[in-house]
Amino acid sequence: MTAAIWDIMRPLPPSRLEYLSHVILDEKGSVLETRLSRDGYWREKIDLDDIDERLVNVLIAYEDKRFWDHYGVDVLAIARAIYDASSTGKISSGASTITMQTARLMYPSLGKKNLLTKLKQMLMALRIEFHWSKSQILEAYFTLAPYGGNIEGISAGTRAWLNRSPKHLTYREAAFFVALPQSPETRRPDRHRDVAERTTSRVLAEVAGPLQIDTQQIKEYQSETIPLRKTQLLVGDSHLIDRLSTQYGGRIHSNIDGEWQARVKSILERHVASLDLPYNGAVMIVERKTGRVRTYLGSTSYRNVLRKGSNNYLQAVRSPGSTLKPLIYGMALERGLLKPNSVMLDTAIQVDGYAPTNFDDSFHGKVRLKDALIRSLNIPAINTLERIGTERVTATISQYLGLPSSQVNDPGLSLAVGGQYLTPEQLAQIYLGLTDQPSANLSFIATENAEYRTALLTKWSSDQLLSLLSQVDLGGTRYIVKTGTSNGRRDAWSVHVTKDHIVLVWVGAPDNQANQRLSGISTAAPIGKDIILSLQLEEPSVTTIPYGDSRTYTPSESICKRLIEYPELDEWIISSSDRISIASRYSGLIWYLNGEQTSVADGTIRLKHYGANTLSARKDDCVTSHSIFVSFED
Repeated sequence: MTAAIWDIMRPLPPSRLEYLSHVILDEKGSVLETRLSRDGYWREKIDLDDIDERLVNVLIAYEDKRFWDHYGVDVLAIARAIYDASSTGKISSGASTITMQTARLMYPSLGKKNLLTKLKQMLMALRIEFHWSKSQILEAYFTLAPYGGNIEGISAGTRAWLNRSPKHLTYREAAFFVALPQSPETRRPDRHRDVAERTTSRVLAEVAGPLQIDTQQIKEYQSETIPLRKTQLLVGDSHLIDRLSTQYGGRIHSNIDGEWQARVKSILERHVASLDLPYNGAVMIVERKTGRVRTYLGSTSYRNVLRKGSNNYLQAVRSPGSTLKPLIYGMALERGLLKPNSVMLDTAIQVDGYAPTNFDDSFHGKVRLKDALIRSLNIPAINTLERIGTERVTATISQYLGLPSSQVNDPGLSLAVGGQYLTPEQLAQIYLGLTDQPSANLSFIATENAEYRTALLTKWSSDQLLSLLSQVDLGGTRYIVKTGTSNGRRDAWSVHVTKDHIVLVWVGAPDNQANQRLSGISTAAPIGKDIILSLQLEEPSVTTIPYGDSRTYTPSESICKRLIEYPELDEWIISSSDRISIASRYSGLIWYLNGEQTSVADGTIRLKHYGANTLSARKDDCVTSHSIFVSFED
């Protein structure tokens, strides 16, 4: 006896309740994404408050009238079953309680039909009653009860058969969901309509007395139709499930706006469809003041194999191109190294063998800070980065984001043009730090309190930066957007700042393939613009800052042209010797390979090694540099 008591008091072992379907809800509680449980079932945890009391009452009246009074085993029911069996010679009544059924559902090995297993089932029922309240037992039952196929639990059951939640049910529907678990495959209305109708009506007849429902009312309930078709359960794209769920599954109430998610998905799919395979895109929209993630699309489609849609590109570490230039200029404004009306030089430079050019391979002489920022000129940004100190900017990014060691590197001056690789999520977090004080952390879960950190800029510097970034279109609408294109046009970015939101767009290929059609301004920015128009996001409000008299100087025409015609930027060359061909339309050039001057013979130069190389050409004060990759052909 002591051993039995000790066994009852032991904690319950892990059960099938440990493995739930993955369910992501939007901010209003509607289902966004679902995925089968680890063991292959649509199984969702349910709270008793979310179940119509008619279903609870019908279940107890039909299955276990003394449920609220016994301790897991109904001794009176067992005695009655034994008496009936001895009197008639056959089993005519059952003695299984709801708690015993719950034990069997939790531990399938207790479902075998023999005396020893039945005794083990009773013992487990006693253990369950010792540890749980009656309400918890009912919740466990309604989480595991089978409703046909791999559908378990009343939440998935009512969605599959009624296409709604179990919060509001008729007596007829309640009786159906009590009858179905007793034999879920033979009572499915889509396959065995007559059996389903008959057993549902029988349940109603048997509970009429205990529930004090008059005969006429029962007949009306029995005349109602029951669902005849099973609804396909929503699957969704599952990137949010990958991002937020644990291996055990469960329901997660997110900050996602379901309507926005659907609209943005349609826009993204339309734009990406015009790109060659396997190019894909990703979008996230973040609320500025709170960090709440309102839209999250890791790709155009999770199941698109050709575009490798199961990859979550919002978590992929990629080169951000020029999108970090606002951080560089913001830090310079903060430290007084620049003023909003500063004039900068955009001319050829070379630092330790590094000779950067602009996106269009030209230079523009004197430019205002606002022009340098909006036109995303490289030389002013690199000069500014050098004045601040690359280590300081790199450390700021690393500390602010809490970068893992695998992402902490020393990109040097290339940080200004995409050398510090980041994920789109991390880039969105940086823009939260640039635009608002304090800076909100990205927030996915609706039940979590907003968290904040020290912003990257003070409000004064942030206001100046946003004013510098702001533009007005032909229709008079103000907008802020920073685009970026990574080296070799492998990634196209746009980050749009509206009054209350940050809209981040990424477009690229799964395996970093180059694409000469790809750019932030022509590929990513139009997607962001369409999203802003569709969602009717308000234009940003900025502080007007005087930039001085722009007539005091005129930006010069390009004073440097592209000097290297061949090889192309980021070209992959297959060579059968240690020499490669070079070409230029200009004469009198000085050629460099990896920062060292090299001689030209018959239009070729000699390599010191295969693999990645940097080829540069100088004429007077102009320099063009192309990164190339050379492999050997046997």
